[in-house]
Amino acid sequence: MEALPDNWVDIQPDNVYLSSNGLLVSFADEQIKLGLKYDQNGKHLKAIEKGQVPPRGNVGLVTSQESGYDLKSKVLGKGGDRRFHAKFIDGILHFPGLVTEH
Repeated sequence: MEALPDNWVDIQPDNVYLSSNGLLVSFADEQIKLGLKYDQNGKHLKAIEKGQVPPRGNVGLVTSQESGYDLKSKVLGKGGDRRFHAKFIDGILHFPGLVTEH
């Protein structure tokens, strides 16, 4: 299993990647397009790589408030106004391409 790349260009749709914290993640084509558009510095990928964190003042994955979704990526600073949402499917955290702004 491949390690999670740190650049959206290197991510293939529906491939399963292993983050450094042991989380299995995959991305739909739509999510990759959104990542390329909104996350040129890979901050969201770093947040996904970090895994689950407490919601206040941390970069990482936090609980999603969207119906049907489990976690969302949270970044601070530039680009921090967007969240990429994901849901667990058969033990893999899948990012189908839902982005919200807060």
